[in-house]
Amino acid sequence: MVAFPRKSLSELTRRAVPSLRARRSPRLIIIGVLCACLGGLGCAVAWHQATDARQVVVMARAVPRGATIDGADLGTTSIGSAPGVATIGAEQLSTLIGTTALVELQQGMLVPASALGEETVRPGRHHVGVHLVAGRVPGDLVAGSAVIISAAPGPTDDASFRAEQLSVPATIVGTPSRQSDGSWNFDLDVPAGASLRIATLAAAGRLVVVHGTAA
Repeated sequence: MVAFPRKSLSELTRRAVPSLRARRSPRLIIIGVLCACLGGLGCAVAWHQATDARQVVVMARAVPRGATIDGADLGTTSIGSAPGVATIGAEQLSTLIGTTALVELQQGMLVPASALGEETVRPGRHHVGVHLVAGRVPGDLVAGSAVIISAAPGPTDDASFRAEQLSVPATIVGTPSRQSDGSWNFDLDVPAGASLRIATLAAAGRLVVVHGTAA
């Protein structure tokens, strides 16, 4: 009689239960690869923007059209790559002091080179410099204001003087300068045909500026 070796219960149990091999899902593998690629792309973009950052000029406060730019009007900020966005490099900031705002500039906006420069006289228009005493100029006179130029008796005219009828639309050019006696110096953009008459009236003290536009 042949004797067979006796096997323990644990050995029989291990043989009875087949081993299962871990299966890898192709979908999970693809998702993992895509996540890794997207993460790498995001890091590359962030690195590129950080290394491509540059300092540009920004408006520190709002400035109306026609005003003269001073140091307090401008500041700088750092931006990344911005294709198609016109800017002025921060290294040019000092050269912008004393230029004229050719458009209305809002606080916080990036400054394009076309927004600052020298005020040009349009065809059919003249610029006239005037000096008016207090009371003949509205108190909120600022660059770019639309005004109406009218005639009025001068300080040395008697009661019998009759001022001519005059109503000419104009625009304040540059930043008006208020003097210690309350008078104002400023330039007016006026129709070319009325410039000589306005200059003559201003010299005689027979000019008054009214805030508003012609009807």
